[in-house]
Order: sequence, then structure tokens, then C-alpha cells
Amino acid sequence: MRLGAQAAFASTRVAWWAGPSGAARRRGRVWGLPLLLALLLGAASAADLVAVPSFPARSGVPAEVAASFNGLLRAELLARGVRVASAPLITAGIAGSLEVDFTQLVAELEGSRYALSGELIARPGADAEPYAVNVLIVDVVQGRNSDVVSRPLAVATVERVAAEIAALVYSFIETAPELPSGDAALFVSTEPREAEVRVDGVPVGVSGRLDVITLEPGRYELEVRKDGYLPEVRSVELRSNDTRFVHVVLTEMAGGSIRVASVPPAQVFLGGDAMGETPLTVTSLPGVREVRIERPGFEPATFSVSVRNFRVHRVDAVLVPIAPATIAWSRDPGGLVVVDRVLRREGFAGVEAGLVEIVRVREGNIERVVRPVSEPGVYWLDLDTLEIERLSP
Repeated sequence: MRLGAQAAFASTRVAWWAGPSGAARRRGRVWGLPLLLALLLGAASAADLVAVPSFPARSGVPAEVAASFNGLLRAELLARGVRVASAPLITAGIAGSLEVDFTQLVAELEGSRYALSGELIARPGADAEPYAVNVLIVDVVQGRNSDVVSRPLAVATVERVAAEIAALVYSFIETAPELPSGDAALFVSTEPREAEVRVDGVPVGVSGRLDVITLEPGRYELEVRKDGYLPEVRSVELRSNDTRFVHVVLTEMAGGSIRVASVPPAQVFLGGDAMGETPLTVTSLPGVREVRIERPGFEPATFSVSVRNFRVHRVDAVLVPIAPATIAWSRDPGGLVVVDRVLRREGFAGVEAGLVEIVRVREGNIERVVRPVSEPGVYWLDLDTLEIERLSP
């Protein structure tokens, strides 16, 4: 159903009685081929299934209007290639709840990733469009949900409004952020439990109810959040055919916190005390605090931060290299790195523009590559692939 869309969904905020947002859909659509294709997609996993229960008709809405809308909504979704579960056993109370928890329950009962809840209501005094449909969309895998979307409705506009709602549902599904799947695994646990877990900004679930996450090998930013606790951000390196276990102990809010990030990753000092490597969040008592960021091969950066109670303050630094062209890599390489025939022990090498020879020695294996550095700037060396990526000019 989804063809690798990466952009995050921008939830649609619509006033309760706002008019249609766009030209009317074309009428007379031919359903035969799209419906057939949708049925052939039935072998796909339930992870792409959308549970669409029958939205109840509230007082003043004819039952036939609700029945027509529900049928057309499912048909419009099927026409877009969306796999639909009609959820016949979901009660009207749950189907029309418009609450995230109950809508998630619809998905869980149907074994689907996505679910809708909705209702058709009367609009007294609105003669041209005497009804409205209200809809909520949830994604139980990534913990996302739309705002409540509302569209005015009349008997003559049921088909068009069903098409508009289906387009919003399709957009919500298609723009779900994705993480690259692979043979590296990550398992996250937290104290306390029930904390939100994100990987590279993508919600992956809640600790205590989260399975092993399988990803492509590489470096990821892991973020853990829970109300009343300071957010924790870590950089984790995942390797092929290996499982990385990460246990995060969250700190209850007291004073304020400072979220520090840098390019490239570097050591953070708060008031002279070493705190760890970026990205990270450190706690501090209220007051003016000095944050210093250091990495061999780069000029240190110092920031004065005014910390306030229960506030998160951000420090973002782009470090300036000492050499015009600098290659940096993890300071814990798990082996030896030789650049241009010189053993480098501090995670960086200043190089001349041109071809650069890189040798990696790990567990008795020797890998040698030649990479081009065409212009000044900071480059990051991936120690698994020995590829280099430019980070900053």
C-alpha cells in the first residue's frame, strides 16, 4: 500500500463547521478495477490494514445518510488501494467515540495498524448542509493520531465528502515516517515503564509494550520521553546480525535541563564536569551555567545557558575543525584506523584535498579504501562501510 513515503504527517486542523477544502471530486467513478486490485492486496500483512467501523447517526441524522456515507467511504479507500476492515462487531459507542484510546481499541480488536472512529451529527439551522461528519484517525504502531476532522454534509454531497475524508485518511497513512528495516536489532527498556520511545524522531512504541526493533545497521538517535521526567537522548550504533540492549533510567524533573547536540559528536562539560557525548540531555539547578563542548581536532565551543525550573534549554553547536579538511569518526572504533599511513587514535584526521587512503584494522581483518575529499569541510567516516559523508562546510 505504501511506497516508501518518508515525510511526517502534518495533522489536519479543521474548524467544526469549515467548508470543503478543494474542488469537488469527479463523479461517476468506475469502481470495478480498483476494487479488484484492492481485494488482490488481501495477502499483505495486517500492519497495513485500516479498521473502518460504521459511524453512527446521531439524533436528527437519517439512518440512510449514515449508511450511504459509510459505504462510500470504504469504497473510496479501496479505490486508493487501502486495505479496509469493516469492523462489524465494533459497537456504535466505540465507533463514534472520537477518542484516541477507544479508536486504538478498534485497531487492536481488528488486528490492524490504523483505525478510524467517527460520527454523523445534525446541524440545526444549517439548511444547505444540515449534517456533518467528524472523524479521528490513529496509527497504533507509531502512536500517532490526527486531530478530529469535520466536514459539513448534505444528501447531495455524501459522495464528495466521503472522497475528501478518504483522501485525508490516505494522506495520514502514506506519510507515516518509516525506519529502514534490516538485520540489526534494538531492544529498549526504561525505568519507569510506559515511556515513549523514538528512533531518529520516529515514534516506535511505549516501553514495557515494545518488541525488538529491527533496523539497518548504522548509527541512530534514540529518544525516550515521559511526562514528569527529563527526556533522554542517546546515540546508538547497531551492527549487522546483533542485538543492542539499551536500558534508560529517566530522571524526575528537578530544576531544569540542557539538551546539547553537536556536529560532529563531542564531549560535553557542565561547569567543568564531564557529562558524556552529544547528543545528550543534562540536568542542572537553576542559574547561569557554562556548557563547554570539546573534541580533538576541533576548536572547543563554550556557551552560557540561563537554566530555569522545569524548562528544557537547547544548545546546538557546529564545531570548527583545526584543519581545513577533517575526517572524524567514532572515538570508540573497536579497532585501529590509519589515514594516509598514519595511525589515528583520537577519532579524527586532518587531510589534504584529493584522494585519501583509509585502513581499518578490526579483529585481525584489514580493510583498505581510497576516498575522495574534494574540498574543505568536516566529513564523517562510517566505520562499517568506510564511506565518508560531508557533515558541514
